[in-house]
Amino acid sequence: MEDDNNPKTGKTEPPSHPKFVLPGDNLGAEEEFEPGLGSANLDGKIVASVVGEAFPNMTSRVMLVKPAKQDIAKLPEVNDVIIGTVQSAASSIAQVRINAINDIQSTKDLSGMLSMRDDRHRRNSSPIRAGDVVRARVSSTVNSIYHLSLDCEGCGVIFTVCSFCGGRVVALGRGAVKCTECGSTDDRLLSDDFVTYSRTLH
Repeated sequence: MEDDNNPKTGKTEPPSHPKFVLPGDNLGAEEEFEPGLGSANLDGKIVASVVGEAFPNMTSRVMLVKPAKQDIAKLPEVNDVIIGTVQSAASSIAQVRINAINDIQSTKDLSGMLSMRDDRHRRNSSPIRAGDVVRARVSSTVNSIYHLSLDCEGCGVIFTVCSFCGGRVVALGRGAVKCTECGSTDDRLLSDDFVTYSRTLH
């Protein structure tokens, strides 16, 4: 008799020992797992697509991410830390869609303006790109505009891909990445955890 519980739909009770993950976090390789609810296949890697807890089902080899609790009434306040996806980026400012506030998923359609004027180094081009996932601090809410800054502990790009070929990248220090596929290098203002994770890939 076929089991009615399907881990891809989220009906299976997930195993214990969940791991808190953010969008873009690497959860394994496609040879190890299939993407289930809350995860996706990105160039051969299984990554989280939502803020939540990862439950690898070792029997069915499906990666399930249970979305974190939602606070639909919460609006960003000064010093809150957000997770967001860069929608557009120029040399000194970027527009960011806010996905989570203080690690709690937001269902509101919110966006903020991220300033790179407090960048750690002077640059001629933007240290982030459209599609990057960033961690940032809310520095101001003047005129109901959420002003964001990367000048805080743990802030920076937490997920990105190569701007030239879309391949996987690793950190070259805090300010640049190198593609593992085409070898191109590019500026990025990286978070500490991105740099730490990259070191495990060498």
